[in-house]
Amino acid sequence: MIGAGVDEMRWTEPVRPGDTLRTEIQVVGVRISRSRPDYGVVTTTTHCYNQNNKIVLRATVNFLAPRRSEDTR
Repeated sequence: MIGAGVDEMRWTEPVRPGDTLRTEIQVVGVRISRSRPDYGVVTTTTHCYNQNNKIVLRATVNFLAPRRSEDTR
């Protein structure tokens, strides 16, 4: 996968040495790339939590991913 841009990235709380972080990533969109039809654009949202279960990072990121050929589906 190739990074294709960040719609949002916001650090909502400070992260300090010794913190324990947990990340959850959800795919929120998939579409065919207009400029490169052999690739799809995958949009994900990421939430990163600290040891107190507080969100410390929110991000929405786009990736380019190669599409499978029609005969392998």
